[in-house]
Order: sequence, then structure tokens, then C-alpha cells
Amino acid sequence: MKSLPANNSEWLIKKIIKKGGTISFYDYMDLVLNDPINGYYGSGKANLGSRGDFVTSSSMSDDFAFLLSKQIEEWLIQIKSKLNFDEKLCFLEFGSGDGSFMSAFLKYLSVNNKKILKKVCFIIIEPNEGMIKKQQMKLEKYLKLGFDISWSNLKELEDKSLNVVILANEVLDALPVERIINLNGKIHRQGVSIDNETGRLIFKEISITKELEKSIAFAKEKLDIHIPPKYAPERWTTEWHIDNKNWLKAIYEKINNGILLIIDYAKEAKRYYSLTNNDGTLISYKNQRIVENFFAYPGNCDLTSHICIETLVFDSENLGFETVGVVKQGEALLSLGLAERLFQIQNELKNDVSKALSRREALLRLVDPICLGDFKWLVFSKFENKKTKINSICIR
Repeated sequence: MKSLPANNSEWLIKKIIKKGGTISFYDYMDLVLNDPINGYYGSGKANLGSRGDFVTSSSMSDDFAFLLSKQIEEWLIQIKSKLNFDEKLCFLEFGSGDGSFMSAFLKYLSVNNKKILKKVCFIIIEPNEGMIKKQQMKLEKYLKLGFDISWSNLKELEDKSLNVVILANEVLDALPVERIINLNGKIHRQGVSIDNETGRLIFKEISITKELEKSIAFAKEKLDIHIPPKYAPERWTTEWHIDNKNWLKAIYEKINNGILLIIDYAKEAKRYYSLTNNDGTLISYKNQRIVENFFAYPGNCDLTSHICIETLVFDSENLGFETVGVVKQGEALLSLGLAERLFQIQNELKNDVSKALSRREALLRLVDPICLGDFKWLVFSKFENKKTKINSICIR
């Protein structure tokens, strides 16, 4: 057998051939991220942090976790005080990465609110076994101390069983997406195939599905989103987040009372599906660098796309969630006391200038719109009593 090209791997070739030689981009993204043996997340190869392939807000700075923990603690206190129930409160985190935030949140409560620890269970929803092992290692200290931490999937949880605060930090951007391309005035899906001459992975246009066609038509009718936009050039391309609605529905059904906080790359529809944004938002990350070729390192790098704010809000409200607010991360962290935190760091580390500057730089990157400050925080609520309102520090 001839050696495979650099952008290829035998396991992926076999999967594609087994599917008939061409798969949708949705299936490609699902495989390279979530395959349990070879996928970036599925196998546990995902390497987060300053020495990894990419940084998240949680892996960049413990100060991010400290500020976000203040908000989650406040929500838990309000839910407990406003509602009359004997069951434990829950904090549930989707896609906990390497466990950095959950670890920091448990540390925060251990220092600042030991009383509430006995009233809260901590659940991680993680579909990838490889990442669960990393999370368990990160949280080993708290597991040994007897903290109520468990791993689950949504199907295992009873409907309307959670009085909860749910965090999904950089989760939706990694859900598989369909790629839509404009050809001769009609939309097609982009598939992934194998070039017969070179053996390299290539894009191949495939037909649109009825489900996808219906979803796009619905967005046009309800939100005036046009795919493609008027006067779109030939080969104008974008993503379509076909799974978001089902993901939200699965969560909604499990909540009795609670808050859902989504933190992610996000764009308004008018910017997302515009003439100027003619190649979508998909980005691949490896070794802290953007890789423009999505096929360069299949299964060995991150692959991510922005979410559309309007479609996410519409799907949420259509299910019954109430939108509490949408705010940029920079503004949210400032509301939660980032300026005070900077002052505190300066005082605590006045004898260690190097460490103080490093902490300060990490915090400022969290609010810099060029870095992570343009992330969006989308806050939704669901309460049995529709009149119940929860205040949010992060939204002024």
C-alpha cells in the first residue's frame, strides 16, 4: 500500500470508504473530533492551555474561574432562597475540557462558601471517555475528599429533575456543523471525499437533505436569514448548526428550575451570513496557531466554528426558555469585578513583579476584543413559576 499523504490517516480513509467514498462535512467533523479511538476529543488527545493547541478562558487564567464562580454562586443562592424544595441544587458543566473550571469552582466554594457545598451536587456531561480520564485526574483531590461529583449523560437524568445552574463554556463551537455552498444560485452541502490520483482529502459537493432545507427555510421565514444572501458570489460558503436545537431541547427537558449559561464564539446573523463573510467561520487550531486547511491534521487538532446568536436565542425561546441577556465576555467580567481583581493581584504580588505581570496579561486578554473579550455570554432561564426572576451580576 502506498504511504498516505500528510493530511490523511488510514483510520479515516477506512471510515470514508466504508461510507461509500464520500461523507458529509458534518460526519467528517464528528469523526475527527469525537471518534473514540482517533478523534481529537474522543481519544483524549485534546491538549489545552498555553503549552497545548489552544487556550480557553479557564485554562488561561484561574482569575477567570474566580470571577465566573462569583456569578454561579450567586445564582445558586438565589435559586435556593426563592424556591422551596428539599433536593440538592446542581451545578452541571458540559464538556469540562481537562476539568480546569470545575476544579477552580470547587476551590472557590471551599474557600468562600463551605456551607453551600453540602447543598450542591456537581455533574459533568462529557461524551468522550478520553476527556473523562483527564477530568478525573484533575479532580482527584476533590473526589478523595468526598465531594459529590459525578459523570453522566443527559439521557440518564430524569426529566424535570434538575434545580440547576448549567455552564456550557466553548461547547457549541465544537458541535459538528453542515457546510453550505452556493453553486449556480442553488445551495448544496459540502462533503469530504478522497482524490483518486493523490489520495488527499478534498471537498465534494453533495445534495442538500430535506431536514437541512427545512431548517434553512424556517430561519428565513422566522428570522429573515437568507442562505445564501442576495447577490452572493459563486461558491459563497457558510456553516449551519443543525444540532443546536436538539441540544437545547435535551437540556430544557431535564431542568425543573434553573439557569443556562452559554459562553462561546458568536456572531449576529447579519455579520455571519453576509456577503463579506464568504467562507464561514470554521477554524482549525494546532500548536497555538490557526491552520487554514481543515484536512491538515485530522484527529490531531481542534476544529471549531462560531454560533449564530439569533438562531440560538430563537431556538431557546421557542422551547420555553426565557432570555435573561446576551453580553460580551469583557463586559461580563468587568461587571463581576475584574478591575478589583487586577488591583488585588497588584497588592498580593507586589514582591513578585514577573508573576503579577503574567496574571495581569492573562486577565487583560480575557477582555481584549481581539482575543477572548468578544466571546458572548448568553444567559437563559427556566422556572416552573414564570414570575420567578433571577438577578445576574454579569448583565448590567
